[in-house]
Amino acid sequence: MQRHFVSFPKSGRTWIRYILTQLEIEPLIRFHHDGFEFNDGAKPPLDFNLTERLARYSRIDKLVYLERDPRDVMVSLYSQITGRFSDFFCYRGSISEFIRDEYFGAENLLRFRELWSRITDRHGFLVITYEECHKDIAESVGKVLNYYELAADRQRILQAVDNATFEKMKVVEQSGEFPFPWLRPRNDAPKVRRGQVGGFRDALCAEDIGYLNSVFRIP
Repeated sequence: MQRHFVSFPKSGRTWIRYILTQLEIEPLIRFHHDGFEFNDGAKPPLDFNLTERLARYSRIDKLVYLERDPRDVMVSLYSQITGRFSDFFCYRGSISEFIRDEYFGAENLLRFRELWSRITDRHGFLVITYEECHKDIAESVGKVLNYYELAADRQRILQAVDNATFEKMKVVEQSGEFPFPWLRPRNDAPKVRRGQVGGFRDALCAEDIGYLNSVFRIP
């Protein structure tokens, strides 16, 4: 069975991926950003081809799509581009400029979200949100496992969740001993930052929040 897990970068997948790694289930799932990796300094054109995707993902048995408040996504992506990936892009603009950038900015995140709304509606894939995970991560992980038709003991899930607090994940990351690069520091910048819901309010001015609310049609 082909199992995929798709999200836009900085939507919070590392949290779930770390839990599934402890459950020894992560290798059974392909984690990716549908080509929107933002790790190539050449800035290859972003692909928004819906027809091609509908055909490609029709061949996938199970796919989970993770979504997060786009305002938090933009703030976290800015930190990644100017921190962990600073050597790729050498971006020097402000966060206000970043969210309006033709390549990294909010308009392209909106197009990605609209694209995936169409894909998940058409194929009936499971959609979860980062905000739901914050309310009850054990329940969210259970929902994902059930959808994937994978089993894990309830106590093992609870233990994995307990091991995946942001404080404990930061310790694991800073140790440099995690076996995979997706949870190791890069360019002296951490992967695990704050993990908050609504943290964008601390990083954006009122004008920038208003701009993102307008782009994403948030009242």
